[in-house]
Amino acid sequence: KFINGMSDCVSGAICGSKEFIDSLYDVHSGACMLLGPVLDSLRSANILKNLRTLHIRMKQHSTNAMYITKKLLDDGYKITYPGLEKHPQHQLMKQMMNAEFGFGGLFVINMGDSQKANRLMEAMQNSNIGYLAVSLGSYKTLFSAPGGSTSSEIPEEERKSMGLTDGLVRVSIGLDNNIERTYQLMSQCLKKLSS
Repeated sequence: KFINGMSDCVSGAICGSKEFIDSLYDVHSGACMLLGPVLDSLRSANILKNLRTLHIRMKQHSTNAMYITKKLLDDGYKITYPGLEKHPQHQLMKQMMNAEFGFGGLFVINMGDSQKANRLMEAMQNSNIGYLAVSLGSYKTLFSAPGGSTSSEIPEEERKSMGLTDGLVRVSIGLDNNIERTYQLMSQCLKKLSS
C-alpha cells in the first residue's frame, strides 16, 4: 500500500519456493490458473509511476511519525512506534532498516478500551486530521482500531498474547506538510477525551 501510496489500488506479490509457485500455476487446481493474479494495465502503470516517488514519501511518513510520537509520548500517552528508544525492538529495527528512510509511518495509540478508541477516531475525523479507514500507506492520514476490524478474527487469547487490545488505534500518518498543526489537532482530540 505504501508502494502505490494513493489509496486507489490493492495488489501484491507471490513469494515462495519454486515448487510452491509452480503449484499455483497447475492447470487443474492452481489458484493462479483459477483466479487470475495479473493486474490490469492501468493499475500496473499507476503503481510503477508512484513507485518512483516512494523514497521521498517514506522519508516524509517517517519524519511525521517520529515527530508526532515523540510529542504524544512527552504528553504522557501510551504510544508504540519502533522509532522510539523505549520500543522493545528499537535496536533490532535500527539494525535491519535503511536509516535514510526512517522507521516508517505506522504507530499505535493505546486508548485503553474500544469506546475511547472509537471516540478518538471519530474526533480525529471530525477535526479533518484524516479518515477512519481500514487501510494504510496513503498520502492522507488514516486510522483504525485493528482489534475490532482487521484482527477481529484472531481469537481473543491470541490477541492478548500479542498485545493487540480493543483500545489500540493504529495510525498511518500522512504526508502532512505542517505536522505541528496535525499534532496540535490530535492533541486537542486526546485532551477532549480525558476531560
